[in-house]
Amino acid sequence: MASFKNIIICLDLTEMDEVLIKYANFLTSTFESKKLTFIHVMETIDIPDELAEAFPDMDKPLNEIIREEIEEQVHGLFEHADKVEIDIILDSGIPTEQIIQHARKRRVDLALLGKKTGYAGEGGVAKRIVGLMPATVLMVSETSPHHINNILVRMDFSKMSAMALKTAQTIAGHTQAKVECHHVYKLPLDFMPQQSPSALQKLKKQMGGFVSKQFAGFLKKNKMEADAVCTYSIDHHGDEAQILYGYAIKTGADLVLAGSKIKSPLANVMLDSTSEKLASPNKSIPVMVVKDQKQSIGFLKALFDF
Repeated sequence: MASFKNIIICLDLTEMDEVLIKYANFLTSTFESKKLTFIHVMETIDIPDELAEAFPDMDKPLNEIIREEIEEQVHGLFEHADKVEIDIILDSGIPTEQIIQHARKRRVDLALLGKKTGYAGEGGVAKRIVGLMPATVLMVSETSPHHINNILVRMDFSKMSAMALKTAQTIAGHTQAKVECHHVYKLPLDFMPQQSPSALQKLKKQMGGFVSKQFAGFLKKNKMEADAVCTYSIDHHGDEAQILYGYAIKTGADLVLAGSKIKSPLANVMLDSTSEKLASPNKSIPVMVVKDQKQSIGFLKALFDF
């Protein structure tokens, strides 16, 4: 069962940090989190003596100044310090590698990252972290609301879809959110574009019954009970992520869940294209990428000797 008791929050010393700390308030109060780790990793930079001499008033090492700024912001914005264990980590090196190592050592079950839709930043580090993080990842934007009322789950009837749906059910248990699954059906290449509108309409009607039976079989196979319905769309242009996101907007979803597909050991930690696109900065709805933690950690050990 999904748990959000041990959360790591990735800070980058931008305006996004305030967004993430305030969202951590919401997560803590909603899921009764027990431990929060706020982390920032400085890339190793050698400061020339000439530059240091130009700032004689800087009587403290740079890392101490940054740590004090982070501590002041966390203590000023986080409202539940009396209820949870808080750890603030300031490290240096390659951000992706250091964050992944700290997350693994602390056995976190959720990583909170920002995706900047308005603030400056390309999100390259966040993208790599999402792919390699052994825990489930939640990405929020500057406009993400502090509530979860409608959850949309990407459904492809795989093992990872089952994990995503179970995670959605856990969230709904805390928030009373409505859960809906959505399957994007890709048409055979030889079906398009020759078919007539009437043939397409007939296909859509047939697909309704087919998806319902497939979803019922999926629930039975995974020994799950779900009040969630499974709706579907037909993919005419080969862009599942855009169809899912458009449907999320249309139905008022405030959280999209996607299981990171497992096609090989490498694919287990590197995002499939649909999850990667859903987590991109140009999509403002919060996205949770659900990971198989045991398999992810096993691969990271083999790949990085963590």
